[in-house]
Amino acid sequence: MNQLYKYLAASALLLSVSSCLQESESELDRVIARDDAILERYIENNQIAATKTQTGFYYEKITQNPAGAEIVNDDYVGVYFEIRSLDGQLIKSHMDETKEPILFKQSMDGIWPVVFAYSAGLSRVGEELMVYSPSYLAFGNYGYQQLILSNSNLVIRVKFAKKYTQAELKAREKQLILDYIEANDLEGFEEISDGIYRRIVDEGDTEKAVSANSSIVVFDFELFQLGETTSTFSSTPTSRPSVTIGTSGALPFLDQGLRGVRQDAVVEVLAYSFAAYDRSIQIIPSDIREDLYLKGEQIDLVRPFTPVLFKATVWSVL
Repeated sequence: MNQLYKYLAASALLLSVSSCLQESESELDRVIARDDAILERYIENNQIAATKTQTGFYYEKITQNPAGAEIVNDDYVGVYFEIRSLDGQLIKSHMDETKEPILFKQSMDGIWPVVFAYSAGLSRVGEELMVYSPSYLAFGNYGYQQLILSNSNLVIRVKFAKKYTQAELKAREKQLILDYIEANDLEGFEEISDGIYRRIVDEGDTEKAVSANSSIVVFDFELFQLGETTSTFSSTPTSRPSVTIGTSGALPFLDQGLRGVRQDAVVEVLAYSFAAYDRSIQIIPSDIREDLYLKGEQIDLVRPFTPVLFKATVWSVL
């Protein structure tokens, strides 16, 4: 296997029932029955006028917007939200509308907990819902410190603030990159492909051939999420990744960033997510992304809709 993917292309799909969240069929049936009973009692005891869906969660629209655009599969959506356990413990709040909403792609593998996607499918832009979710549509049996207790049923207030086009999101990330270049007084970056900016720090061995289609480029690297000083990924001398230039499986920022370079070259690449991790799933709250990854979930450590900074030294061009 191309070593590239061991570092940089873990699947963006986090199944709602995967390794640390798996249940046997009989156990899952028991969990569903338990959570359904708990939520039903909660709704009745608190006299909540909520509608139950076929998938198992309840919702009530506290703000309706009949004129708002419907949210359909593959839409890019921005949301504000507050998540609490049934006993009122705050898990995460992002309700300050002076800040950018949290972005996700509307699909079952675009956001986790998956109940966000289910509730989006019932909503229009501008609407605000109270969602009462069973654990099997939320965090399952996953727990994180004192923030998230396993098998937690949730109360989620969510506002579907805006829909975006892909062109708008690409422009947003390009501007983030340009602002980063200006703020850090970086010189020499050129846009070599849409959303991919590169500078050659060292041309390397000028007597060697440059990489082209079908070249195998072996390299050392560090990869950062834009603005962060600690790398998300990095190589080691005992295990270096490689990429074959011009192949359909290569991530665009690597294919373009390592094209036309020589052995010993040092390059830096800034790229928007659509040329890097465009299938990374949105994890709410983001605090748990690394913990899920370390527990073996098949997710990218890089957040979605986030540009990356890639620093590489070319080890060889074959």
